[in-house]
Amino acid sequence: MEEEEIRKAIKRAELEHILKGECLSTIGERVTRYLELNFSQLTPNAHWASISAECILLYRDGHFFACIALCQAVAEAIVRDLCKRNILTLSKNFEANVNRLCSNEKISAECKGALETIWKGRNDYHHLNPEVPTEREKLQAIARTKMIALHAVESEIFAFELVSGAIKPKHPKYWPEAQDG
Repeated sequence: MEEEEIRKAIKRAELEHILKGECLSTIGERVTRYLELNFSQLTPNAHWASISAECILLYRDGHFFACIALCQAVAEAIVRDLCKRNILTLSKNFEANVNRLCSNEKISAECKGALETIWKGRNDYHHLNPEVPTEREKLQAIARTKMIALHAVESEIFAFELVSGAIKPKHPKYWPEAQDG
């Protein structure tokens, strides 16, 4: 083995040791945060669905700022998709789009409120303004609130029931077209 390869192998082993220690030292907190959310839902295979699931992992792993920003991005994608599927004028203004969806009865007032909760402070987070809290506990509380709101939005929009073992969406136009099989 060459000297460079030996250095890389040592560096890799050291890093693995450090990461294992970090993971084991925070495993209890991670499990607690994951169980706090306790979300079990079905989201259709939209282009942002896996990103929505990533929000939960960010929260679980304590990446609260990233969780907040990603929840806001997912909410924006959902609202944009709803406007397109309902053939409503799409504005560059998130709040205008949410108001339009609600006034046209495409989402409930509760869903509108949840979207507003997610969006609150969006520009401060996006632009890293000094008003954004940096205290871990505050960020965790904000991230949890936005995660719960995102879950409420997705639960309304992608509501379904099981009929004879098959999924029957409440709002089929928000789900992808069924493929053969």
